[in-house]
Amino acid sequence: MTIRDATENDLPQIVAVHQRAFDSFFLTKLGPNFLHQLYDAFAFRRGGVLRVLCNEDGRVVGFAGGAIDPDSFFQGLKKEKGFVFLIRSIPGLLKNPILVLKKLWYAVFYKGEVPSTLSQAALLSSIGVEPEMVGKSLGKKLLADFEEVVHSRGASSLYLTTDKLGNDNVVAFYIKSGYKIESEFVQADGRNMLRLIKIFNGASNE
Repeated sequence: MTIRDATENDLPQIVAVHQRAFDSFFLTKLGPNFLHQLYDAFAFRRGGVLRVLCNEDGRVVGFAGGAIDPDSFFQGLKKEKGFVFLIRSIPGLLKNPILVLKKLWYAVFYKGEVPSTLSQAALLSSIGVEPEMVGKSLGKKLLADFEEVVHSRGASSLYLTTDKLGNDNVVAFYIKSGYKIESEFVQADGRNMLRLIKIFNGASNE
């Protein structure tokens, strides 16, 4: 198994892994073209990070994506690519226009709201592994790699958001990996969420 930066050729495989790992999630319902645009931004837009885990045959079996400076990353993405994301969401709009219009902008450009107690905090937006390979510690390897990469690029801490309800295994995974629950909140779409943070060694919690 190897972990490296994603390339253009990896994007279709990343989208496929996302669809299988998160088949019932809102962003998945917007279709592969939408997901391709999103992961393209993490891979190639300044401040984005997209790492892939490949098996011995070179096939992508997992990924982790996010941003070094979420505020500037998502502000720029919204300004420059907002219309493109809207176009890419048309298949989802046609299936359920009211739901999609209500949640689209929030879901795509929501950056987790950087905790006020943290400085130079990176965001882990998405991490996924092929369902058939869950339980082989691949998520743990991807998370450790992502932490190392964002730390090497100037981040002193990392945060993420995840569902509070019906999500005990995921929350336990992050806590076991050294994360702490920083706060709880309710998204605009009504989801109860947890914000978890991890401060890297040598950094301080300001």
